[in-house]
Amino acid sequence: MPKITINLLPEEFRLEELKKARFYRVQSIGVGIIMLFIFLSTLTIALRILQSQSIKQVQAKLNTEKEKITNLKTTQGSILLLKNRLTAINQFLGVSSKQVLTYEFINRILPSSVNISSISVNKSGDISLLLDSPDSSSVDELISNLTTGEEAQAKIVNVAIEGLNRGRDGVFRLSLKITTKG
Repeated sequence: MPKITINLLPEEFRLEELKKARFYRVQSIGVGIIMLFIFLSTLTIALRILQSQSIKQVQAKLNTEKEKITNLKTTQGSILLLKNRLTAINQFLGVSSKQVLTYEFINRILPSSVNISSISVNKSGDISLLLDSPDSSSVDELISNLTTGEEAQAKIVNVAIEGLNRGRDGVFRLSLKITTKG
């Protein structure tokens, strides 16, 4: 059975009810849009706060890393200084000085019976020697080694005998000045 409805209200009342229903619908849509904007604004503010906290944490880490780098720069400077010093030391350890080479040369050519009383070598490798020898043959051998040997000719420019004497005890005392090649 079909329902039968009878509307006894005037037509203006029904139109007013329709207007009110539209007004309430528009208001509810407006309130919904306002609530959506409030939600989005709150969400944006919350994200901004979270991002600013993250940025502060990252900046704090950055500052600590900068401090570490600054500390490492001073350490790097010290390490470079030590490295340069070690390089210089290694250069000196690897290469014998002119004085050491001269001492070794004199030690090789000196006859075993000759005793050294005094020896001095300057930076350029020139030598001053005071020697004692029990016999003249050792002195002759030393002078021969200084003047005629191949190694001596390659290293020595001049041999000057500054003094030669024989004491009452029969010991020969010899003073030599040897100039080496630079």
